[in-house]
Parts: sequence; structure tokens; C-alpha cells
Amino acid sequence: MKNIRLAHDKDLKNIEKLLDEAFGPGRYAKTAYRYREKHNLISEYSYIYQENKQLLASISFSQIFINNISEGLLLGPLAVKPRHVGKGYGVALVETTIKLIKKSKKYSFIVLVGDIDYYRRFNFKQITQPLNLVGPVNPNRVLILNLNKKMELNKLEKIELT
Repeated sequence: MKNIRLAHDKDLKNIEKLLDEAFGPGRYAKTAYRYREKHNLISEYSYIYQENKQLLASISFSQIFINNISEGLLLGPLAVKPRHVGKGYGVALVETTIKLIKKSKKYSFIVLVGDIDYYRRFNFKQITQPLNLVGPVNPNRVLILNLNKKMELNKLEKIELT
């Protein structure tokens, strides 16, 4: 999509404003932010959606591990300006970045905390094993997209995300 591009350092201020608008100050208490405190964002998968030079949506990923073995990415935050929700900008960003991540073959999975009804379209599934996470989170909202067929998630007794 012509309106999607890699985020640059000059975009960071506007991305922060977008995140404040979309999630408010309570976003810093969320579990996903605990992981981002330990792992920097992966700049090669930080993208924005813009129209007429206006930032309308952004997506970022950071490194995360399952059971200290398999390397993957934590999706988030995905944010869309509130008055533009439902226009497909978030979907376009998720589809674009998943395609790039799959093509790279660097990561075994993508995990996120989100709504299964939204992320099912991208083949994310709920994690059914007992979870060990940093911070409080509803385990039903922890979703995963397996990118490596050799990683048999269903055979793991428990999943610890670090």
C-alpha cells in the first residue's frame, strides 16, 4: 500500500502522540509495556500509515522469547487514530508487517495481547497452555501466530514469555 512506510526517528514524536490519543496514559501499566522496557522495538518492523502527511496508524514489534529458547516478536502497540478506526489502516499494517516478518525467516512466532475476534483474520490463536507473563493480563487475550512449523507449540506443557 502506498500509504504505508517504515517509521523514521522523525516520526517518534507523532507516534507517541498517536499512542496517547489511542490508549491514554494507562497504557504504561499494560503487560506489553513491561516487555518493551526490557527489549527495544525492532525498527525494521516499525511502520506507519499516513495520508496527506498525517499519521493515522502505527505498528511496532519488540523481541520476546518462549521458554528462553524460541525467538519471536511481540506485536504492539498497534494504534489507529480514534476517528479513523474501522477504515482498514490497522489491518493493512498488520498484513504488511506479518508478510515482511515471514519473509525474513528470522522469528519463530509473533505474540500479542489483544482481541481474538480482531486478530483471528491473521491466523492468530489463543495460547491454551498455562502462561507465565510479566504483569497482570487476561490469559485469554494472549494470542500467538506460529511462523515455524518445526516449533510445535501444542507439545509445550507451559509457556513462559521473557
